[in-house]
Amino acid sequence: MSKNELESLEIQRIMGSEGGRTFMWNLLEGSNVYASTFDGDTIKHAYRAGLRDFGLILMNRLIEAAPDNYLRMLKENQTHE
Repeated sequence: MSKNELESLEIQRIMGSEGGRTFMWNLLEGSNVYASTFDGDTIKHAYRAGLRDFGLILMNRLIEAAPDNYLRMLKENQTHE
């Protein structure tokens, strides 16, 4: 089994539990995936952009390995304003 296949299985396992989805949601939210990275301070902007890049990589891996549980995670964390 390849490294990518093992990683996908581990992501599926993590995303298969409510606690795992909460953990991944917190990582994505903390990485500014769902927010703007703009800041007038170029250093802060670069830092936020780097965090967001990590978050986008993680998000893509979650969607690829566990698409149904990714959508479930989104529904579990919807905010009603």
